[in-house]
Amino acid sequence: MRLKHLVTNTLKKIFSSNVFKNGAWLYVLQIFNTLVPFLTLPYITRVMGSSSFGFFSFSLNIIGYFQVLVEYGFNLSASRKIAITNDKKEINRIFSSIMVIKLLLCFITFIVMFFIIILFDIKKEQSLTMFILYLLVVGSSIQQTWLFQGLQRMKYITIISVIARSISLILIFVFVKNADDLYLYSFLYAFTFLFSGIASLILVFKTLKIKFVLPSYQDIILELRDGWHTFTTSAMTKIFSGFGITTLGITSTEAAVGIYSAIQKIPLIISMMFAPISQAIFPYISKHYTDSFNKGLNKVKVIGLYVMPIIIFISLVLVVESESLVRILFGEEYAEYSFLLIPLTCWMFFSVLNNFLGIQILVASGYLKEYSTAFKLGLLALLIVNIVFGSIWGVFGIALAAFVGEFILSIALIYQIRKVILYEKVKGA
Repeated sequence: MRLKHLVTNTLKKIFSSNVFKNGAWLYVLQIFNTLVPFLTLPYITRVMGSSSFGFFSFSLNIIGYFQVLVEYGFNLSASRKIAITNDKKEINRIFSSIMVIKLLLCFITFIVMFFIIILFDIKKEQSLTMFILYLLVVGSSIQQTWLFQGLQRMKYITIISVIARSISLILIFVFVKNADDLYLYSFLYAFTFLFSGIASLILVFKTLKIKFVLPSYQDIILELRDGWHTFTTSAMTKIFSGFGITTLGITSTEAAVGIYSAIQKIPLIISMMFAPISQAIFPYISKHYTDSFNKGLNKVKVIGLYVMPIIIFISLVLVVESESLVRILFGEEYAEYSFLLIPLTCWMFFSVLNNFLGIQILVASGYLKEYSTAFKLGLLALLIVNIVFGSIWGVFGIALAAFVGEFILSIALIYQIRKVILYEKVKGA
């Protein structure tokens, strides 16, 4: 009865607060971020073929590393700062410092990409695709979703993103007809990020009335230091999801990259559907940890009791219907590789679980170092199993390595949480 009373009161508070409203807008945003690729992917994989789609996927994967560097984990570290302050001057300072940092990182990563293309003598088709997709990084450098998230005012940025995604969706179906439209598809894909970034910046100044103030050197160093642990874990998260494609891009054919990338999108898109829940409850959970660690932990347990059974059910459906799903979505060329969906679904389940263990418990409570430590161990395991499994079982080994790496991360996170719980007990004694 006590647990039931706790669950009821928690849900009432959530639905009656800004958390629910903000979460609803976040969910609309995430639906469009996942729905558009889901709607276009079956079409694109067929009209472009596995080889051209492989070119695009490998380029997007590399650009994704630069995007993570530019975002620097501010979606968590800076969002948390904004969520717990009401000082307008402090908000201006945080915004300005992060704006400068992201623009500098955008410039640096472009130079790095340019030298990578030259040093590794990357094919012309691949390099041009990377240059076009770099517009995505430019958009991310001026994107202010982290700020709207921290202020729990996602309405406007969601509307802008939905409009951009809708325009992109229409243009893709109208103009992308075959493998020769690779560059056009890349531009239309990156366009939404650039458009949303520009629009979000306008909203910051016009709607939120936030002012840019020239940050000091100390302000920039402070934000870099505070965001370091979340950046390293964000980077490692990207490696977790993208290292398989990177490995295949180096060791295998474009067709293998295209097939793996397409099938990986099924569990990846489903896991992305959980992201709005994570983003919405993060500021809410963070505030409860400021009262006490146990209070925040109890809130995470309550929400997890509702979310994880749904993830388990979806995972079972994906495993049982793997062959039918791949054939329907991507066609016969991909269907013979449907077995890849089984280990990738297991990866999806543990990635959602690890969000609760890592983001909602360790990061939200301020134990960023412990979260980073667990991720480093998981990353090391992922690198090892990718090399070993990939050399033995090829594309299936890469899929299996994703699952094994995520599972080892779960164990590492649980170990760190147990240490934190023990520490909190000693501290409260």
